[in-house]
Amino acid sequence: MSEAGKPRGAALGVIEGARSRSVPTLVALVLGALVLVEALLLGLGLLVDRVLAHSVLHRDELSFEHAVVTHRVPVWNAVTRYGTLLGATNTVLALTAAGCLMLAWRGHGLRLPVFLAVAVAGETVLFVVASLVVHRLRPPIPHLDGAPPTSSFPSGHTAAAMALWCGLALGLARTHPRHRLRMLSWLLAIAVPLFVLGSRLYRGMHWPTDVAGSVVFVLVWLFLLRAALLPGAVRDRSAAGQGPDS
Repeated sequence: MSEAGKPRGAALGVIEGARSRSVPTLVALVLGALVLVEALLLGLGLLVDRVLAHSVLHRDELSFEHAVVTHRVPVWNAVTRYGTLLGATNTVLALTAAGCLMLAWRGHGLRLPVFLAVAVAGETVLFVVASLVVHRLRPPIPHLDGAPPTSSFPSGHTAAAMALWCGLALGLARTHPRHRLRMLSWLLAIAVPLFVLGSRLYRGMHWPTDVAGSVVFVLVWLFLLRAALLPGAVRDRSAAGQGPDS
């Protein structure tokens, strides 16, 4: 690429650290990953909503939902409200914006903030498209949250929580593998999505296959996106020469 064609300023570090240093090629890689994951998600949604709608799996899910109702207690009714709050779109978007600004301000370079922002934005697009195509009804039990006008499949709360917290852990492991907070990032990547997932099931907002579908599509999306934006051979310049407490 000629000097005139090279990206300037802060964007240079992001492009240099990606799989391709050509902006159009990099955009094509990200969009290609988005299309592939959307196809996977729609396939899973149509499978559970159409093909398996009258199967043993569906009957087992229905039994699970009724069992949930019989085991509800006031204390968990209150606690799981916070799981819904943690996975809400506004919460995740606010935390993502704050996290990206903090990472950039702390001198961690722009590769990780850009990866995290694209991960969450892409997850949102994938979820919205799927919810418009797959019209799965929510479980026929009392709902402890207001049901949004979207399909039960996939679980948007679960997907959003995973995109943020798992995305942060995967990105940090690639760009700053010796960071002192890496273990905390993995703890949050496991604990927060599990809490959100369990809360949404407990509150009757999703079938088990809804949250399972979210886990699958977000993990595939994050790994494909990381392969494009954060290839393993490249570390942040800001991380070079830093010790284990960086």
